Amino acid sequence: MRVLIKDVMSKGVVKLHKDWPVRKAAQIFLERVIDGAPVVDNENRVVGIFTKTHLMRALDKSLDMPVERLMNKNVIFISETLPVEEALNIPVGRLPVVDDDGNMVGWLTRTDLAFAFIDQYKKAIEGLSAIIDSLYVGVLAVDRKGQISLVNKKAASLLDIDPAKVLGNSVDQVLPLPVNKAIVKNQSISGLDLSGSGYPVVADITPVVSNGEVTGAVAVFR
Repeated sequence: MRVLIKDVMSKGVVKLHKDWPVRKAAQIFLERVIDGAPVVDNENRVVGIFTKTHLMRALDKSLDMPVERLMNKNVIFISETLPVEEALNIPVGRLPVVDDDGNMVGWLTRTDLAFAFIDQYKKAIEGLSAIIDSLYVGVLAVDRKGQISLVNKKAASLLDIDPAKVLGNSVDQVLPLPVNKAIVKNQSISGLDLSGSGYPVVADITPVVSNGEVTGAVAVFR
């Protein structure tokens, strides 16, 4: 499911009028703890963007000059129905969001985008974890240092270990798995019988490669 601009934009946006003095804009910024706002005309149409940078420029001039004198008049709008990825290609930190009729319905900032992608990442991780936990084989992953980063439910059952207690520990302290060979030599190991070490399982170990570099290894138990 694609995330749209309207799903992550800020609503109830504070607007400044183009004829207001900079002094009033500064007071609003202070009270609302914001550093930018759209500027509207008498018809409530967005005609500019005013930010703390513009406010700083007014310090050596006059705080009584109208916002319109300093605001950025080259406003770029973005549709509420576009996917959030589209906003990444626009080199602007703040974007007025409009509906199909051109009415401003929200405000998109880089912070909104950051939170949107963090949320997507968390959901993806949660979904992946659920899938891994539902597998009929045991899965244990380690990072490039050989420290355990993942143990699914089946692996915990087969190896009789508590994931909460072993995560972050060196795999050597938990069970005899030659993961260093997989990581250092970038070699897979198949059919490793661990029954002689007290674990009634057979393991297959595969290095994890990202951008041509080994970043860890995954062991599958059956």
